Amino acid sequence: MKRSVFFLVWLTSGVLPGTGPSPAYTQTLPFNTSSLFAGSGVCADCHTSDGVALTDSKGNDLSPPTDWRSTMMANAAKDPFWQAKVEAEVAANPQLKDVIEDKCTTCHAPMGRTQAVFDGASGYTLDAMRNDPLALDGVSCTVCHQIQPDNLGTKESFSGKYIITDKRQIFGPYQNVMTQPMINNVNYTPLFGAHIQQSELCATCHTLFTPYLDDQGNIAGEFPEQTPYLEWKNSDFYQKNIQCQDCHMPRVDEAVRIANRPPMLGTQSPFWRHIFVGGNTFMLSILRDFGEEIGVTATKAQFDATIQATRQQLQERTIKLNATAGVQNNTLMLDVELVNLSGHKFPSGYPARRAWLHVVVKTSDGKIVFESGAYDKNGQIIGETEFTPHFNRITSPEQVQIYEAVMQDVNGNVTHTLLRAASYKKDNRIPPTGFSSQFPDYPSVAVLGQAAEDPDFNRQDGAEGSGADIVHYEIDVSGLSGKLDIMIELLYQSIKPQFVADLFNYSTPAVDRFRGYYQQADKTPEQVQTANLTVDVTTGIKNRGKNLPDGFALLQAYPNPFVKGTAVQVQLAQAARISVAVYDLRGRLIRTLVRGYRPAGTHRLQWDGLDDTGRRVGSGLYLLKLTTAGETATQKLVKVR
Repeated sequence: MKRSVFFLVWLTSGVLPGTGPSPAYTQTLPFNTSSLFAGSGVCADCHTSDGVALTDSKGNDLSPPTDWRSTMMANAAKDPFWQAKVEAEVAANPQLKDVIEDKCTTCHAPMGRTQAVFDGASGYTLDAMRNDPLALDGVSCTVCHQIQPDNLGTKESFSGKYIITDKRQIFGPYQNVMTQPMINNVNYTPLFGAHIQQSELCATCHTLFTPYLDDQGNIAGEFPEQTPYLEWKNSDFYQKNIQCQDCHMPRVDEAVRIANRPPMLGTQSPFWRHIFVGGNTFMLSILRDFGEEIGVTATKAQFDATIQATRQQLQERTIKLNATAGVQNNTLMLDVELVNLSGHKFPSGYPARRAWLHVVVKTSDGKIVFESGAYDKNGQIIGETEFTPHFNRITSPEQVQIYEAVMQDVNGNVTHTLLRAASYKKDNRIPPTGFSSQFPDYPSVAVLGQAAEDPDFNRQDGAEGSGADIVHYEIDVSGLSGKLDIMIELLYQSIKPQFVADLFNYSTPAVDRFRGYYQQADKTPEQVQTANLTVDVTTGIKNRGKNLPDGFALLQAYPNPFVKGTAVQVQLAQAARISVAVYDLRGRLIRTLVRGYRPAGTHRLQWDGLDDTGRRVGSGLYLLKLTTAGETATQKLVKVR
């Protein structure tokens, strides 16, 4: 089998980063092999586009190695923040060095660690990883595609307990594949494996429980560090069979020739691109800008494409922002609703991530009347303290709605050290739709802190599972006249400054390297969603019209029955916070049409026959429900084919 030399630029422990970003660069994928694994370069030999194979009808390159090499998965072992965090945890708990490094490399350097243990080693270290090209290939092709289905979906598979054997079997999503070319060239046998398209495969590393220590340094229990798989199981996505791969591996519904050889190879359909898009534009930018020093195998252009796809994922497929506003009794009433569109909490995964609402109210001449959630050049929210609680109602600029999971130690003190994290002091990350406290593993994914008591957090009309939060802003506008401009944005950070500040309390080679990168990096948070409203203070308080009811009315939807969509009208005698939603006959929330503050008058709404995830519902009987001030009105809707 053809081989090539794999060159890797790696910094020794005493070398700090350069003074600026690296120029364009290209590095070869590794062709190294072991008794279990082959580097991504070996796979790329056959699974790279030649202009015909792995190319769609528009000429786009669909090559898995090309898409993958600029992802966080490809760079899992080289990730400078991860390396720094591991070294910092070891510095804080030197007696557990072997345990920490072995645990962390299990999923970040799986080929190196799995091969070492298979060969009889008791564990794996960062030093061993840094000298192993296969380990530095990250979460590579022959890792995921060799995972056996035996224990998937069970607790025994979590925290990196995937099973890879020496059977040299490569599982894929296709049946009736041509096996001999792969056997002859790389000594792997391609097989159909249904599990390769299931969330349980991803759960082996993306459901992580880590030990925590008490004040005496003794292991006192386990902490749910990352649980997106369990969050997904507690969602409508699980009920609707929407898998991790459906969102993170874009599907191409075309016939694709999946290898450039042999010439007689047929096509397969559909095809899943190996983009593995997430939300971490910050680390992708560091990998791009300092790639030569870090030793990445992707070009700047490839990182730019992945960053663009990541930004698109954040802006289009994570959160929907709705906002309504009006003025009553010299008070600006602003309701901001955030609806989770994903199949797990937002933000999800590693607890360094957070999102928050930045709200600015200005007069027409640009004078700021109110601002909550402003931030500085380091991404630090101005005025924030060590711990910010969850809010249902915000009345002052110092109050900021921050969606995050905040760790605490055995004494209830906020900590950013993973091995001291005994539980969460706060977890108000927005749950997915269908999220319920009756879920069997709820203690591992629970809503914690004041959000658990918030009637508008994952609740609608008292029922759980809305997958949304409503924040009520009440802002004093007495003495003002004319129009007010309101700007709302949801911002996101993959590494919040508190985590970085705690990390920089340590001085290790990897911490010092990351410090150099971080100081030069653009720390502007990602804008996930934004909205702009204008309210006239003078006319914001509306008198009840002559033809309006004394309270409210839900008028007959038309057409009803309907095929594609139906129009709904709501009449309000006075401004109010309302909810209009569609339920099935079992009482399950299907679609929220409006939720928030509305002025007096007639409001026309449209239901297009889609649910909150954008999927078309089946024909049948549905219930339209209007709720305001503790009162409700209902109406039956009939959808036909």
